[in-house]
Order: sequence, then structure tokens, then C-alpha cells
Amino acid sequence: MTDLKRLVALSDPTSPASEAFRSLRMNLQFASLDTPIRSLLVTSPDIDENKSITLTNLAITLAQVDQQVILVDADLRRPSI
Repeated sequence: MTDLKRLVALSDPTSPASEAFRSLRMNLQFASLDTPIRSLLVTSPDIDENKSITLTNLAITLAQVDQQVILVDADLRRPSI
């Protein structure tokens, strides 16, 4: 599967997967009503857990509601974004 097709927030905005990312966005926004989240760090102990694709889709859904988004891939050995 090509990387562009894995970005479901762009390629298929009406899919259940896109809705799941919008739901994640809303949960993050409502989790911090008093002080908005300014940064988010995602990590895992394993290499191939699709963190980059997940965060890229989340960043797309945040940008779609006019949030300012900077996505940084800090993997210095195998950057994918």
C-alpha cells in the first residue's frame, strides 16, 4: 500500500478510519478544555507500529479544523515523514 493511500484523512474522508481520527481529535481537544494541548509526544517500544502514519492522519484532521500543526519526525535513524 502506498503511503498516500494510508493517509485516509485525505484520500477517503468519509471512511470509518477517517471518522476514527476525527474522534481522536475531538477526544484530545475535550481532554484539555481549561488549557489547550500545545504539544503531543507519541512513542512506542517497537519500530513498526505505524506511529508516523497515525500521527500524520491526526495532524491532517487537526489542520482541517484550522488548527496550527507542526509535525516533527524525531527518528534520526529512520525518518519517514
